[in-house]
Amino acid sequence: MRCSIHKISMLFLMFVSATALLAQANSFFTGKWELNVAKSKFNPPPALKSETVTNEGGKTTIEGVAGDGQPFKWSFSASPGVSVPIEGRENSTVLEKISGNTIDHTWKMGEGTSHGHGVLSKDGKTLRYVNNGTNFEGRPLHDVYVFEKR
Repeated sequence: MRCSIHKISMLFLMFVSATALLAQANSFFTGKWELNVAKSKFNPPPALKSETVTNEGGKTTIEGVAGDGQPFKWSFSASPGVSVPIEGRENSTVLEKISGNTIDHTWKMGEGTSHGHGVLSKDGKTLRYVNNGTNFEGRPLHDVYVFEKR
């Protein structure tokens, strides 16, 4: 019996530790992030006029102004290992994976699929995010976003 209790205690401790590490990794990306348009590159153009990404309570909200001047707003609530629908973007899903100071996404929007990879700076104030694949119309894209924490 003592051995079983010890094993259960160890498993519980491992679970709590893993949960704490996951929460810490997610907390690196929590808050409001503003796109630095001047440091970002968009191919194909036009560049976004603005974009703000807010991560709070497990929900990510993206809002801004597209290159054509049209405002946009959409959101999702990520779930580890599961593609989730994107609210405000018809026929779109995202799969998110966070590991330490990196974040990865697989985006499926309309006709396109892209893969994004973000790396947080050591000071936690800048996020460089590269997205490659095809856009919602199925055309090739290569975008480099530089976000600054607010």
